[in-house]
Amino acid sequence: MSMADVLDGQEPMHARVERTWAGDARVAWCRIAAVGIAALVLVAPFETLRPVVRLPGQTFSSVEVVLLAVLMVCAVTAWPHRAWTLLRLRSLVPLGTFVTLSFAAALSAPAFGGNALHMAARLATLAVVWQLTAAAATDASTRQRLLWAVLASGTLAALLVVADFVDAPGARRVLLAFRESVAVVGAQVRASGPFQYPTIASMYLEIAFAVGVGLLLGAPSSWRRVLLVLALCVIFQGIVVTFTRAGLITTLLALGTLTVRHWRLRGVDRAVLAALLVGAVALVQVATSRSAEMLMLRLTSEGQGRWFSAVFDVPRAVRLDTRGVHDVPVRITNTGRATWDSDAAEPVSLSYHWIAPDSDEVVAWEGERTPFPSPVRPGQSVSLRAQVGGPGRPGQFRLMWDLEQEGRLWFSTEPDAVPVFSAGTVTGPVTSQTRGVGPRRIPRATVRPGRLVLWAAAFRMAAAHPWLGVGPDNYRLLYGQFSTLTFADPRVHSNNMYIEVLAGMGAAGLASLLWVGVGSAREVWRAVASSDAGAGVAAACAAVAVHGLVDSFLSFTATYLLIGVMLGLASAWARDGEGHAHRI
Repeated sequence: MSMADVLDGQEPMHARVERTWAGDARVAWCRIAAVGIAALVLVAPFETLRPVVRLPGQTFSSVEVVLLAVLMVCAVTAWPHRAWTLLRLRSLVPLGTFVTLSFAAALSAPAFGGNALHMAARLATLAVVWQLTAAAATDASTRQRLLWAVLASGTLAALLVVADFVDAPGARRVLLAFRESVAVVGAQVRASGPFQYPTIASMYLEIAFAVGVGLLLGAPSSWRRVLLVLALCVIFQGIVVTFTRAGLITTLLALGTLTVRHWRLRGVDRAVLAALLVGAVALVQVATSRSAEMLMLRLTSEGQGRWFSAVFDVPRAVRLDTRGVHDVPVRITNTGRATWDSDAAEPVSLSYHWIAPDSDEVVAWEGERTPFPSPVRPGQSVSLRAQVGGPGRPGQFRLMWDLEQEGRLWFSTEPDAVPVFSAGTVTGPVTSQTRGVGPRRIPRATVRPGRLVLWAAAFRMAAAHPWLGVGPDNYRLLYGQFSTLTFADPRVHSNNMYIEVLAGMGAAGLASLLWVGVGSAREVWRAVASSDAGAGVAAACAAVAVHGLVDSFLSFTATYLLIGVMLGLASAWARDGEGHAHRI
């Protein structure tokens, strides 16, 4: 095109056709990618424990199959649709550095290199989903559709979390396909729904909740506001029944911050009133979810340490016959922090176990239950006559005293529990009155290391491997070597996203993560200024950053995928503010 053409505002036909075709091609690819991302968001909470595809040396879960399909379709269609023009190389530098260092840390890992490489691949996938979302969500309508997909996914997941909590008929059988068991803290069920752990469920729902608040404040019609209020109440109820403290805090902060932002810009309108209604319902949901004592214990203590402990004053020896149940005088002091109530939904009762005289072999585990006549509060003592039956055969045994919270726990398996025995002489014939053997040996006390213990192990790990760490996701496999714990559960993470990266990827990895964080923080800030929906995305990203101080989420498919989508949407909104010439 000549300078005269430019001055006259004319353009050769072939150049105009090529430019128009290129723009249309990019729009078509964006639609393909947006559909794929929406599908990925909708299936993200439903990752099966058993792989659905098995290949030599590699397996794929249900979500990973969808992820691979989406990435393959987007990659195959990228070149003919000129999708590469939508990428911003400047934003890829810190992210690419972080991913490169994750693979370097995996390759230099002192042990479990295969596990570390698998985690590095997950971090690379997060980066790809981030950039794919940023490239695809180039217009407001696409972003709105993706946000509604996140809200729909969160609402469905929350319904399953609540169904898990109330033990809806058939729910647990279905949910066993996605997680192994129900988590508890004390007698309180921490529902997880289709997620592996309650904290993962909470983080996913926190993101969906923040997105929903942004949509609510920007909703153009009353019927949408009604729909969004209902969805937000369901999602918040899901967070409540996960019993995750950080989840409750970040969610209420997101609701309050976004509502105040909207009020300062537009005053008190129907959207603000709808948000206040959600807040009021949320407070009622929290207040009615557990007893006041359980809420206070959860908010003021680390795990359930010292919730359930007792001091027994029992006879040195007891004699009884196999043919009946005998009264044995016992005095017990509640040295824990929780009240013992035999009339509660999960009653606490006195019981016992029959143990071999010279070993930890269990002769009969299930003893008679003796309820308390009234609630026993912390610090109180109670005397009662325990109902004790024999082990079903005569002989010399040890009578191990215990307390049970029905269907939840035995006090003897709590951390720092000290077993208390009476010598037992049993006479009479062999009977079948025993209630079952139970475990073969006395179960060892549960080990629940607190965050300070886990963080100290991580810092020792980083000191031993300062530059590239022990490999991504290898903390959980190695922290026992860097602590005084006698048993290190390989499912336990460091409970801090940043410390987890420091231990797994060293100082270089943490520095690159902070570099990524600074760049994304700028994009998140631009999203806040763009619209209510953009502010909702920013609040979701902030929830991840804040909750990451006390938990770690990058190892779990559902959360790292949704984090990638949120960061990609923030990048897309930031692009609007930069006024790039290639913006569609």
